[in-house]
Amino acid sequence: MSTTRRTDVLAQRPLGLVFDIDGTLSPFAPTPDMARLHPEVAPLLARARDLPQVHIAILTGRLVEDGAALVNVAGLTYIGTHGLEWSDGLPTPSSVRLAAGASDYVEPGAQLLDLATRELAEVPGILIESKRVGGAVHYRLCTRPEVERERILALLQEPANRLNMRLSEGKRVVEITPPLHIHKGEALREFARRLALRGVLFAGDDRTDLDAINALAALRTNGLATLAIVVKHPDTPLELLQKADVVVEEVEGMVLLLREIVQSLE
Repeated sequence: MSTTRRTDVLAQRPLGLVFDIDGTLSPFAPTPDMARLHPEVAPLLARARDLPQVHIAILTGRLVEDGAALVNVAGLTYIGTHGLEWSDGLPTPSSVRLAAGASDYVEPGAQLLDLATRELAEVPGILIESKRVGGAVHYRLCTRPEVERERILALLQEPANRLNMRLSEGKRVVEITPPLHIHKGEALREFARRLALRGVLFAGDDRTDLDAINALAALRTNGLATLAIVVKHPDTPLELLQKADVVVEEVEGMVLLLREIVQSLE
C-alpha cells in the first residue's frame, strides 16, 4: 500500500515536499544550537528544488531564522514556530511574515519567558529558548526530566491562563504559544493551498507533527495525493506511528528514503 501511494504522490504536479528538521533531517542533539543537519540532506534538497513544479518547505518548531540557518538551502519555503512565521527563501530582516494576530501575543509571550528565566534558568539541565512569539523550555538534559516537567508546568500554567497563552508539549520540551488556531497542520494546508498542490508529502517524528499528519488525511479527502512519513525513535509517539504511511528508522532511514525520492523524481 505505502509503495503504491508513494508512487502516486511523487507522480503529481505541482508536488510539495515538506519536512520537519529536528529528529527528521538532523539527529537529536543535547541542545538546539548543537544540532547539525545530516550531511546528505542539503544537497538532496537542492536537487529536488531544481526540478520543475516541485516545491519544498521546511516546517519546524524553531524560530524561522534558526531553522533556515540549520538547513541553509536557498529557494525553499521556511515556516517557523509551528506555522507562526513564514519566509519564501532564506529569511532576511524584511522577508519574515507573522501569521495574522500573532503580533498581539509578543508581549504576553515575553512575560512568560521572563518568568521562566527568573525561576528556572539556574536549574541544572534547563534550557530556555526565546522565539519571536513565545518560546520553549527544554528539560532533556535534566537528571530527573519528569520531575522538572511537572515543575515547569506548575510554574507556567496559571500565568499562561491569565495571559491567554497556551502551553503544549513535545519531546522533553514545554512550548509557550499564542492561543491561535495555528499549528503544523494549518501551515501544511496553507502551503498546499498557496501552490495549488496536487500531491504533498510530509515527514516528521514528534508529537507536534501529528497535526501535519492529520492535515494530510483531510487533504486526501479533498482529492490530493498525500504521503505521511514518520521517523521512528525510541520515544516517537505511538499515535504518530499508527497514522504513518511509511515508517523509517532514525534519521539515517529518512536520508535513505529522501535519496530514493529525489532519484525517482529525477
